[in-house]
Formats: sequence, C-alpha cells, structure tokens
Amino acid sequence: MQPITYSISKGLRAGAIGGFVGSIVLGITGEIGAMAMNQELFYTTIARKMGFADSSVLGGWTLHFLVGIIAGSLFVGATAAIGRFALTATKKAVWVGILAGIAIWVVVYVPVTAILLPADLTDATFAGGTFVLHLLYGVVTAIVSLPLLRRVVKTKTTT
Repeated sequence: MQPITYSISKGLRAGAIGGFVGSIVLGITGEIGAMAMNQELFYTTIARKMGFADSSVLGGWTLHFLVGIIAGSLFVGATAAIGRFALTATKKAVWVGILAGIAIWVVVYVPVTAILLPADLTDATFAGGTFVLHLLYGVVTAIVSLPLLRRVVKTKTTT
C-alpha cells in the first residue's frame, strides 16, 4: 500500500468541516452534561461574560462553532505539515484526534476558562468532563476529516 499525502490547504478545508461536526458533537454532549448537572452551558456563560447578554445562547453557540471550525482547520492542516501525524487510516486518526483534543483543551479551553471562569477549573468533575469532551471533539474531527482527505489525496508514486 502506497502512502498518501494531502496539501495543507486541503487539510485546512477538511479540518474546517470536521471541526464543525466535532463542535456539534461536543456541544450536544456538553449540553446534556450541563442539564444533568443543572448548570448553564459553558459557551452561554462565556458569551454573557463577553457582552452578548441579550443573545447569550445564540452568541455562545456562534462562538463555539467558530472556535471549533478554526481549531479543526488548524489541527488537520497541521497534520499535512507534520507528516508523522497525517491522517492516513482510521486507527491513526483516532490517536491523532486524541492528541489534538488534549492540545485544544490545554491551549484553548484552559486559558479561556482560567480568565473568564476560574472556578470551573477547580471543580474536578467539570474540568474532567470538559477534558473528555475535548478528546471526543478531536476524535470526531479527525474521523470526519479522514474520508474528505481520502477524496482529495494524491498517491505518491515510487520510481
């Protein structure tokens, strides 16, 4: 089986779509968790703190999808640039997605939460739950992006 490659720009596009789907899955799962814990959804709280008080739910979801699309795009684009992490098979997409979920949780979620909602990071249940949700986001983003990349890949020819 010959290795496949894809360009950074195609990775960015596939990642944007994968990130959108990943953010839907994370958002719905997060909403269910927030309702079960009788809490306000994280994105709604962030939107309200950023001044979207009149439409904090809509503003929260808009911010959530925007971050999900950008993060997914950058994640899958980076896999094209760093060949070791290229999404070439489902099993590899799962573990690379897990790594991406960890990175996104550390680089995006933790700093935003530390600034706007520091108490959420001290609640082990909440922090642990969001960590798992970000792992889920990374895996879904990678799995959704994989078939899109397979459609646009160039097969390397060996001479």
